[in-house]
Order: sequence, then C-alpha cells, then structure tokens
Amino acid sequence: MNLVHHLLVAERMRERLGWGAELHGQVLLGALAPDAHSLRPGIGRAALHPEPGEDHAEFVVQAITPAGSLGDAGGRAFAASCVGHLVADELLRGRACHLPPHAPSGFAEVPSCTTDTPAVCFDAEAIVRCLMRAPVLHWLQPLTPEMIDAKRWETLGRYPLKDATGVYAVVEPLATVAQYAADQALARMYDSEAGRLLIGEP
Repeated sequence: MNLVHHLLVAERMRERLGWGAELHGQVLLGALAPDAHSLRPGIGRAALHPEPGEDHAEFVVQAITPAGSLGDAGGRAFAASCVGHLVADELLRGRACHLPPHAPSGFAEVPSCTTDTPAVCFDAEAIVRCLMRAPVLHWLQPLTPEMIDAKRWETLGRYPLKDATGVYAVVEPLATVAQYAADQALARMYDSEAGRLLIGEP
C-alpha cells in the first residue's frame, strides 16, 4: 500500500467516525507519519511499525509527541490515523493488490462523484488543500516534525495528487481493500483501551 492509498484508508476511517473538516488535516498527516522514517538514515521501519499482533493503538499512544497531544481532538485524530496506517500495513504487507491495467494507481478520473456513482470517490483537490494547509502539530518518536513535513511534500508529488484536477473513482480491488483496512483498524481500536481513547471523543 503506497502513501496515497494510506490517505484513502484514513478518509474511510474519518467518514465512518463522522469527524468534521476541522480534523481533516491532522487525519491526513497521521496517515503519512509512520513512513516518515524513510527521510532520515538510521531510523528503520521497525522503529515505527509494531510487531503483528501488538496493540497498535498502545504503540502509537506511547510514541506520540508532544506530551498532552491526546488531550487535543487533533492529536487524537492524528494518532488514530497513524493506527489505521499501521493496521493496513500489517494486513497487506507482502500481498499483491492486482489493480486493472487501465488504472495502475487505483484511481480513475471521473467528472464528479454523486450518490449514483457506483464507486468510492477520492477528492484529490480537497486532499491537496488540506495537506498543504495543515500544520505539523503532532508526531511520533523518533520522528521530527520536519520529517513528517518532508513526507507530506513527497506524497503531494504522487499521482493523482500532483495533478489534483478533480475527483477520482477508486477502482477495484483497491476500494474494497481500503475499506477492509479501515474497518479492521477501527475494530482493533474499539477492542483496545488505548484505541477507545483515540476514537471516543475527538
């Protein structure tokens, strides 16, 4: 699952939880944060990705910085989205997601998405606006805010965000895979004391 796909999982989680626009930017930054280790030599993937079966929410709660982040709705939204990223990685690592040849990224541009559109939609322009405007207020040790900011700009350089010409339909099987990852992340959080803290009252 690439970084743009992680944004899709975060969007599905945000929709399911009914979180409003005021939390959107922190949700998106949280979806990128666990992979920001790649911006600094010496920080391996294992530093930010727990072992399978480990409580992902507890892992994130212990790593989130600064102190007091979880007392803020934005901090909890950031952390919950980090959990979504980590659960998606665990579920999908090493498994090929065979997308159709006409949509290698998993997205197909459409004029608009309405309730009649038989697809999950991804508003690239809205994602770009939120990512560009969102301040990096929270992060995970051993990350730094600068590393998350750099990962943000790296992600903005990927299709379809680098074009950001409108709305995209999410093609199968990515739509189902992203929904499954989001559902599993939420189920694990509801089953975890730390997770319930994150999604209880954002």
